[in-house]
Amino acid sequence: MSVPGSVAPLNPRAQVGAKSQASPHANNFDLIRLAAALQVLYVHCASHFDTLGRDRALSTLIALFPGVPVFFFISGFLLSKSFERNSNWREYAWNRALRIYPALLVCFLLSLIAFWQCGFFAGRQVPGGQFVAWVIAQLTIGQFYNPAFISHAPMRALNGSVWTISVELQFYLLLPLLYRLPGFAGAPRRANFILVAMIAVFLLASRLWPWTDPGLGGALAPQIPATLFVPWFYMFLVGVLFQRNSQFLKRWLAGRFRYVFITYCALAFVAVRELHWTLMDAPQPVLFLGLALVTYAAAFSTPRLSERLLRRNDLSYGLYLYHAPVISVLLLTGFPDGHAALWAVLATSIALAYASWILIEKPAMAFKRHPLYTHQPAGA
Repeated sequence: MSVPGSVAPLNPRAQVGAKSQASPHANNFDLIRLAAALQVLYVHCASHFDTLGRDRALSTLIALFPGVPVFFFISGFLLSKSFERNSNWREYAWNRALRIYPALLVCFLLSLIAFWQCGFFAGRQVPGGQFVAWVIAQLTIGQFYNPAFISHAPMRALNGSVWTISVELQFYLLLPLLYRLPGFAGAPRRANFILVAMIAVFLLASRLWPWTDPGLGGALAPQIPATLFVPWFYMFLVGVLFQRNSQFLKRWLAGRFRYVFITYCALAFVAVRELHWTLMDAPQPVLFLGLALVTYAAAFSTPRLSERLLRRNDLSYGLYLYHAPVISVLLLTGFPDGHAALWAVLATSIALAYASWILIEKPAMAFKRHPLYTHQPAGA
């Protein structure tokens, strides 16, 4: 059953023909997502282990490429592409659930055990009702919810990164509604007009929205506004817009990553240093547009680079999930500040991400129905 107004899925023969002409995996998005996860890991480590002042040049460069906006942009690009190939809402929901929840469940359980083993809960009052509500929230759509008993953890949560999953889940729900708008799926000009108008509306909303810090703890209600889709949705929509106009953008950006990268770095550095524009999770709109252009150019310049380096092993989600609990465990055990902590977090998180990919994520994704691409080894 297809969503009304959406593009019907390709028939199997058409899909085979399309695959023979151009692999849908001919891009570097897996590699870019891994780089974005590493950026988030580095920023969290640097702030908690006091290395920002020691690596000022590296920190300045890394700060120009905030990982969360990159994730939201890529999500809009890839999800809209996947939905246009197969708009069956049951399969869409099933595929999204397989990508998010198996790895999230295992990470949550391991993190909870690690906190318990480190003595975090010793002598701490944990109300039973709050604990049950918190577990249900963490494993459904309320990953942002951090009651008082857990919000005093080293990173203000059991896992200080997963609030973005709540935002992503809202994107998942909103995308089919977007494709139900009259004429959106079949009329490129009208779709572009709708997208630009919606981007403008939600961009304005993001500037007026007063809640952009998801680190609140305690009662549920005050934590909800910062993780509603409103201030973040324009980033996702820009990804959809780029995907819908990808052939046009490729003519200008494919193969020109170095020029786009250098231009963006120079302009962003001046904007941050002289104009005091912000980047981080909620960047200035002009800087976000530049970041989107860099991301797109990176995806389609030397487009087989990700395949060659990663062999279609997608470690970005696991790295994003595990690095925050690893940081918290090191802080709870009194691990000394400095670069040794950074390397310990990096090595441990990569090992856990690889195990998550091999043992949890990849087997779960084998149950996807009509995936955009399969994660078989590149040489297979």
